[in-house]
Amino acid sequence: MSVNKYKVAVVGGAGHIGLPLSCFISSYGNDVLIIDTDTEKLNKLSNNVLPFKEDGLKEYLKIANKNNIKFSETIDEINNYELIIITLGTSSSKDDLNKFETLMNQVLENVSKNSKIILRSTITNETIDTTLDNKYFKEKNIKLAYCPERIAEGNSLKELKELPQIIGTQDGIEDKYFSSFFRSLDIKTLTTDFKNAVFLKLFTNSYRYSQFTLINEFFNIAEKNQLDFQEIIDLAKLDYPRLDNMPSKGFVGGPCLIKDTETFRIEFSEDSQFLNSLIKINSTFMTNILNKCNEIFVDKKLIQLGLTFKPNSDDLRDSISLELYFNLKKMGFDIYPVDENVFQESVEFELYDFEDVSKLTNNVLISTFHDSFVNLDLSGKRVVKVGNK
Repeated sequence: MSVNKYKVAVVGGAGHIGLPLSCFISSYGNDVLIIDTDTEKLNKLSNNVLPFKEDGLKEYLKIANKNNIKFSETIDEINNYELIIITLGTSSSKDDLNKFETLMNQVLENVSKNSKIILRSTITNETIDTTLDNKYFKEKNIKLAYCPERIAEGNSLKELKELPQIIGTQDGIEDKYFSSFFRSLDIKTLTTDFKNAVFLKLFTNSYRYSQFTLINEFFNIAEKNQLDFQEIIDLAKLDYPRLDNMPSKGFVGGPCLIKDTETFRIEFSEDSQFLNSLIKINSTFMTNILNKCNEIFVDKKLIQLGLTFKPNSDDLRDSISLELYFNLKKMGFDIYPVDENVFQESVEFELYDFEDVSKLTNNVLISTFHDSFVNLDLSGKRVVKVGNK
């Protein structure tokens, strides 16, 4: 447990990055304020109701409320807190950069002197430079660290405990305050400078995006040559351990990988042929899946299993499975979407239970492979499986 208690305000604290972090910090007995503009989420949180799925978070939220975690919609309350953690990220788009700069201005106007600020999500070197040049930053003697989150959604609390925290500072020298804060949470720390930390965050997600995209390119090549890619993969992996860590083909989406890869490309290597090819490869992959649906589901009617951006999640942000649904609708398909992880109010079309629609068509498209789909009886069905993710 933490000995020295910290007063921490988390801006964007009701989101996928901010909420697990806020509750985790609170579990160590620290004074935590969640600031978020989503009133509905804040009301739910104060009543121990989670706005999204995250393993173990419900118990952490209950503990946080017992510890008197606070909630607010107004940014000016940060002047009562020594450490401000900003979990809202940006990207390379001008609109995002402008919004983030506006937020940083509000934060810097309202923080007290000698405050400490941690930037947590995707940012660019330009974002850091703009913050350092802000008049309030200099006048108030504020310290800044870039401490990128590297956790996988759904495993946030587990990975907060296990993964070392990168701490980027202006000169790359360890700052005792920021290091002490994370160590008080039993988190190992590694220190570098701002530029390395920015590159590291963007490179990590770009690398993962390229890994997933590469296997899709091999699928595209197999399709072009009229070969059964899945049969080839099954043969290649049988008793061949060198392929044990090969990812499955499938959609590559979500709120981080695509955005961070594009930001990395623009920030560091805009003319990279390899990075520029990734989006095109995944676009071709989508086209091949649509062609398969046209070829196999000739009556243009199907049950679509899975809408979220990855298995066992309720997150629809930048979901390629959701994009697939709309593409098929444009092509004239009648679709019965099934996803027990998604609330009906999250989408503008009707969701179904598999048992209720299984007799309406023998056509099944598995676009996001949730664990709950493994035991479905698909005997006698024509099945197109995008991948195992």
